[in-house]
Amino acid sequence: MAVTRIIACQVMEEELLAIPTGQPVDFHFVSTGLHRWPEKLREELQRLVGESSDIERVVLAFGLCGGAVAGLKAPVPLSVPLAHDCIPLLLGSSYTHESLIAEEKGTFFLSSGWLEGERNIFSEYRRVLEKYGEQKARRVMGTMFDAYTRLLFIRTGHPREDEHQVTAEELAGLIGLRFSRMNGRQAWLQRIVNGPWDGDGFLCLGPDQPIREADFA
Repeated sequence: MAVTRIIACQVMEEELLAIPTGQPVDFHFVSTGLHRWPEKLREELQRLVGESSDIERVVLAFGLCGGAVAGLKAPVPLSVPLAHDCIPLLLGSSYTHESLIAEEKGTFFLSSGWLEGERNIFSEYRRVLEKYGEQKARRVMGTMFDAYTRLLFIRTGHPREDEHQVTAEELAGLIGLRFSRMNGRQAWLQRIVNGPWDGDGFLCLGPDQPIREADFA
């Protein structure tokens, strides 16, 4: 039976695995830590995209991610959401994301998946705290987040969401941001898992047709 390979960031692992599948799916989750090295992330994604044995289609559960997906191509049809990163995917639409930015430009988005990821923002704060003390840690984090005014926590139904929301609220206080929260929507994630993978919101490419950064303009 034909299998769809879904290659996703670990940030969305819990959310994607919770969606019932209507057909055979081969999930692969990529470490969030690779976002620090876009070239390494691209190499890993190309390796996974290029493995096509018994695969009918590849769906990338990634946005453009700083250009990391640009140039990727698969030997089978390839679909990728037309989003610049995973935040619109968790919110359910690019329109929602753009509206929130228009509402308050200095919004930093956070989800449970980001707090569980490798070298997440809270672990970075603790690292600086242990090395330099509280005063230096607050100063460093304040500099990092100088352009932000609000931390918005996206609730997605993650199994450890309540404790992560507490952590996010604590982090907002530590770095001097106003805390808010909202519920995400599964609409885009549902389509990533079960389709349709064409039409509004997706870029659909044929075999060996590369993703172009211009397609996300």
